Amino acid sequence: MLDLAVIGARAVTPSGTKPADIGVRDGLIARVAAPGTLEDAARTIDARGTFLLPGALDPHTHLDAEMFGSRTADDFESGTVAAAAGGVTTIVDYAFQPEGGSLAEAVSRWDEKARGRAIIDYAFHVAILDPSAPAVAEIGRMVERGVTSFKIFMMRGFEERARDFLRAFAAAAEAGGLLTIHAEDQHLIGYCTERLLSSGRNGVAHFAASRPPLSEAAAVARALKMTELTGAVAYFVHLSSAAALHEIRRARAEGRKVLAETRPIYLYLSEEKFLEPGGERYVGYPPLRSRDDIEALWEAMADGTVDVVATDHCSWTSERKTADRFTRIPPGVSNLETLVPMLYSEGVAKGRITLERMVELVASNPARIFGLYPRKGAIIEGADADLVVFDPRAKVVIRAAEMHSRADYDPFEGSEVTGWPRVTISRGEIIVAERESRARPGRGKFLVRAPFSETRS
Repeated sequence: MLDLAVIGARAVTPSGTKPADIGVRDGLIARVAAPGTLEDAARTIDARGTFLLPGALDPHTHLDAEMFGSRTADDFESGTVAAAAGGVTTIVDYAFQPEGGSLAEAVSRWDEKARGRAIIDYAFHVAILDPSAPAVAEIGRMVERGVTSFKIFMMRGFEERARDFLRAFAAAAEAGGLLTIHAEDQHLIGYCTERLLSSGRNGVAHFAASRPPLSEAAAVARALKMTELTGAVAYFVHLSSAAALHEIRRARAEGRKVLAETRPIYLYLSEEKFLEPGGERYVGYPPLRSRDDIEALWEAMADGTVDVVATDHCSWTSERKTADRFTRIPPGVSNLETLVPMLYSEGVAKGRITLERMVELVASNPARIFGLYPRKGAIIEGADADLVVFDPRAKVVIRAAEMHSRADYDPFEGSEVTGWPRVTISRGEIIVAERESRARPGRGKFLVRAPFSETRS
């Protein structure tokens, strides 16, 4: 007998979208069957009129993180509840190397934060802040432990340690690690910021001008040269501009393996938000861009230039997002709960991308790139039973008070969304139903990931 059956939905599988009934046993997908052919199950979900999606995998989150002298609003409990309510069943969070510390310390510290709190499965990247010789020597050992990706910030002391970072690039390439690169040019940003502040233009209305698209494109171009030299593969996080996408396309035209991610705020919001009252709530790195950049990103998602949509979820209260100048506003917004439904509503329902492409962007591609496929990211026999019963007709108006993040505002407040998860299942267990969490904190498991493989990704 099956533990659970999900019947009547149109399932998005690697072979296409089709009517299929899914049988679950021991936390795994035991059967992907023609309608009406499953054996008996202890529990059955009637999912007629819905799509059955693989649980989304968000490879870019910041839960229980400390920056700008504060701790983010969401820890691993509230953040993963928000994720599950939005159809995300796996996250990869960023563990930051402590000052003067090791990469192993970063992973241990983050595991302590997540263990006993996370309701969905999780993994870690390590953000390398000090590319010392001992830290570089750890990269191979981290990959052996299943922590197989490493964050590089190009605007945080990068210039002073560029040669050391090159050594880290080379070590990652040798070990099968993947570099996730925050590409903004430190000196271009510094120059633009100095000019603005020296002339008294320190309010959030001037924030976008402090980090222009040119600074992003220049950093992407430079990182591509550095990875070419060292043999490393670059995954560029949260790309925001047409200029940056141009550099990605140019490298691919030369035969380079390059991976690209964008985030939701760049798909739905423009830099005009900084001119509104409360504009500081939308500050992120890089900034919101022009409407032309928004359209360029949608085109890039449709044509395959962008591989992944991830949230960069980094939540704050409204009070903490205020400051006397834009350089002191902590970056980030709450995105986890709206990632999947908004991409469906604005992308699939409006004909910008197909349903199958959406599933690639938020599930199968991140699972492949980050060494978790086919365990995660696909409705396939033998995979973890991470499933989302998604109602394409549901209408939800986004209100922060009804969301699960501990942030007291939502960047998409008041937006009406078409399509929302009805049920979220993690390893065969119903963890959210009708927007209510049913999961106990700590049920989420740490995931050991495979080394990066160009053929798998």
